[in-house]
Amino acid sequence: METDRLLRELSNFLRIPSVSTLPEHNADCRAAADWVAAELRRLDCRDVQFLGSEMHPVVWGVGPDVPGAPTLLIYGHYDVQPPDPLGEWTSPPFEPTVRRGRLYARGAADDKGQVFCLLKAIEACGRPPVNLRFLIEGEEEYGSTVLFEVLEREPERTRADVVLVADMSYVAPGWPAVYTTLRGMCYAEITVRTAKSDLHSGEYGGAAPNAHEELCRLLARLKTPDGRIHIPGLYDTVKPPSRAERATWKRLPFKEKEFLKERVQAKALTGMKKYSVLERLWALPTFEIHGITGGFTGDGAKTVIPAEATAKVSLRLVPAQTLKTVQRQLAGAVKRLAPNYADATVRFLHGADPAEIEVTHPSYQLLDRAFKAVVGRGTVAARAGGSIPVVPALGKSGAPVILTGIGLPDDRLHAPDEKLDLTQLWDGIRVFRRFYELLGHKGA
Repeated sequence: METDRLLRELSNFLRIPSVSTLPEHNADCRAAADWVAAELRRLDCRDVQFLGSEMHPVVWGVGPDVPGAPTLLIYGHYDVQPPDPLGEWTSPPFEPTVRRGRLYARGAADDKGQVFCLLKAIEACGRPPVNLRFLIEGEEEYGSTVLFEVLEREPERTRADVVLVADMSYVAPGWPAVYTTLRGMCYAEITVRTAKSDLHSGEYGGAAPNAHEELCRLLARLKTPDGRIHIPGLYDTVKPPSRAERATWKRLPFKEKEFLKERVQAKALTGMKKYSVLERLWALPTFEIHGITGGFTGDGAKTVIPAEATAKVSLRLVPAQTLKTVQRQLAGAVKRLAPNYADATVRFLHGADPAEIEVTHPSYQLLDRAFKAVVGRGTVAARAGGSIPVVPALGKSGAPVILTGIGLPDDRLHAPDEKLDLTQLWDGIRVFRRFYELLGHKGA
């Protein structure tokens, strides 16, 4: 394997700051799409197209014909999260840097490095042993709106025998996984307005309502320190993990103290203590505050009582919950918990239902064999705490969706110093090459 060349090519991909949530990076997203399209053409793909958008297109491609072989649809995304806070990166987020066998850059593991891994595994095959289709999108980190619109108009794009999504991680070093659930997402802005305009804190302080204070009180009512979310009806449909799942989770090499020290890197874990950490991560809904704006936040001082404040929040949803229901529940809770002298509104930005995935199709056994052959251990079935909004739509044609990946739990996705262990990448190329070969030989 020409690792120097591969590292150089991946670094070129990672240098493109394809942040889909920020309009100033629209041209960068298009540049990343161009990079993907060029790679598909290098793999002798035909019918390479940009679908749905000029700036955040879905890159579609069709591999060479392999008569009699099954069709594999490969999904991934070339967009990345914003790199903020920049000061917490050891090296610049869009200047890929190798330290101690790890490649640091935004998108290294989520998901450019994994898309790269799947493409280079095809290259390693020489001629693909299966019929290939590609849907590589540019808005996964912002709700997948373009791809949803494409698939609504052209659902035939998902017709395949197997769908492969590599956007996940091992459950622990040396423990590859396939995932049986993805949590859904409800992302919103909660805005509180308490007056017509900002006020002088000297003239009005002590008497005028403060939008930041009222917003903070409202947020504190929505989730209390014990970790319980006080949104009526939210937990009504939540189902506990099965006995079999709990037994599997207990066998995983998960250590709470190590999780706190090495991955969370905080002084304590929070949440509902009567549930295990894995249950809190995988089987329960969450409510998180991502940012608060309003009033004055610039350098220096300005003595102002803010008239309006906004919080960006999200809820992660578990199987049996639905986005529409949770949106209604959140809007109702905000209205009920806000003081009557403040106007509180909810604006929903994006979201998706949770996904449940059966892992009984023969293709899962082939992936298990591929991992065993390369890394010495097969896959374990696990749940995922994160969300990939389009996964349910990818399986609407009836094809099994394989949700797996080559990342590690400490890859710091969405955080400063995101990284990908190079050993994982080189092994991953071998694993997926072997999977393609097994799928082409055995059929789906």
